Amino acid sequence: MSLQSAKDFLKKIETDEALHDRLKAASNLEARQQISKAAGFDFTLAEYRQAVEGTAAAAGQELTAEQLEAVAGGLGIPERGKPFGQIII
Repeated sequence: MSLQSAKDFLKKIETDEALHDRLKAASNLEARQQISKAAGFDFTLAEYRQAVEGTAAAAGQELTAEQLEAVAGGLGIPERGKPFGQIII
C-alpha cells in the first residue's frame, strides 16, 4: 500500500470516465475499495485522505470540514472536472 498509489488513483479517476462512474455507482466503501484494487491501486483510507489533502493544497484549495469527512468516512470520490469542489461519497 502506498501514498503514491493513492495519488495515481486520483489522477486516473479524473481521466477514466468508466472507472469514475463505477466508483460513483458503488453502494459502499467496501465496494469502492474492491473497484480501486481491481483497477490496480492499493492504498489505505489514510493514504487516500493524505493524497486528497495534498492534491487540494497543491491546487491552492482548502477542503471544507464536510469534504474532509466525506474522504475520511468512506473513500469519497471527487466529482469529475471538479477535483475538490464536490466529493462523491
